[in-house]
Formats: sequence, structure tokens, C-alpha cells
Amino acid sequence: MQSLENKVVVVTGASRGIGAAIVKAFAKEGANIVLTARDRARLKKSADESGLSKPRYHIVTADITKHSGVKKIIGQALKKFGRIDIFVNNAGVGVHKSLLETTEKEYDGMFDTNMKAVFFSFLEVIPIMKKQKGGQIINISSAAGLRGEPMIAVYASTKAALNALSEGVAREIRNDEIKISVLAPASVATDFSSNFIGKKKPNPASKAKKKLSVDEVAQAVVAMAKDNPNAWTSLSVLRPLSVK
Repeated sequence: MQSLENKVVVVTGASRGIGAAIVKAFAKEGANIVLTARDRARLKKSADESGLSKPRYHIVTADITKHSGVKKIIGQALKKFGRIDIFVNNAGVGVHKSLLETTEKEYDGMFDTNMKAVFFSFLEVIPIMKKQKGGQIINISSAAGLRGEPMIAVYASTKAALNALSEGVAREIRNDEIKISVLAPASVATDFSSNFIGKKKPNPASKAKKKLSVDEVAQAVVAMAKDNPNAWTSLSVLRPLSVK
């Protein structure tokens, strides 16, 4: 395992949920972290709760669905820390609706955040990592992207596309010592899953599956980042061990 001490890590969607937990987990490993999302106040709260001191973190507010927004993140990360060792594409959006009820705007919103933003990050980060002769990109996918799920078919398709993009590009650049890893968690106990856009509140009397905690997901991300330098986890599916 390699040390993450003083590594420079960029985390998108870092203001809450899984993203905030990832920030906290990398902070415990001694990493320097660039936190990015749209809400500066929430990003500051995430940084404070992680225990990071000011020299070890930098906040960037940006719209990652725009190429200019991703360029802004990369530019500020390099200006602050001089390099990028790990880039975590965590930001995501989902809509819980039948296909026939899903609007074009909702469809575009999911693909823009879950896929196009990752595409932009590849375009900007990979050349930097090639110059550095190494680095890692970790993409947060979903177990739903492995087979598709009813009522979230479009969301699942964005994650299936993310898995394919990640695998294809990873094969293109593996000789440059750049790793692209994908973590696909099953249901996670976050605001994102419980307040999935359009999702009806569950029946409290129904038997619900046990959910992963955000910390369990974050620990898996850190484990990927600590892989032996000559090996990497290309795709890992994270599931809870049991049901309630």
C-alpha cells in the first residue's frame, strides 16, 4: 500500500453526503484536498468538519457540467498545490421516475452531471497526470449501472455509460502509469438516496434493505487510492453484508 501523506486530492460534490465523507477520510490520511461544489458555505462546513487546517485545503465553487467550470477547478488546484495526484468524480444527480414521465431537461441534467462532467475531467486531468508520470482518477458509479433498475432507468444508464467510459480510457492510458478506478456502491444512506428527485417516501412498515454508510463508501475510496503502485482496482462493487 502507498501512503497518501501530502498527496493532492480533488473531490467533486464535496459539500455533503459521500463527498464530505471522502474529504474526511483523505484528511485522516494526511492528504491535501481541493473541495468543489456549488455551495461555498457547505464546502467550508465540510472542510471544517474534516479537521483540515487552512494550508491543507482549498475551496473552489464551480459548475462541473461546463467545461469552463472544470478548467477553473484544475487551474486553482494547480495554483494552490502544484499538482493533482488523485481526482475523485463524486458529484451526481438522479431522478426517480418512470421513463415515460422523465423530461428531456431531467435526462440532460443527469447525463450532464454524471457523464459529461467526468468527460471534462478526463480532458483536463489526464494531460497533467501524463506530465507528472502518474496519478489516479476515481469515479463514483452505482450498482444500478450494472443491470439497470426500474424507476431510475435513465440514472442507471448514466452510470453504465460511466463504467464503460472509465474502462475504455483506463486501457488507453495504463502505460502512462495513470489509474482509473470505479466504485459502484449499492444503496447508501444519504440525502441523495433518501431524497432522490421525484421519489415517494417509503412505507415505514415495509422491510427495507440495509444501506451502506457514507463512511463505508469513503473508506473504500481511500483503499482504492492506497493500492500498490503497480496495481489498481478497476471496478469494485460495494454492497451491505446483510438486510435488517
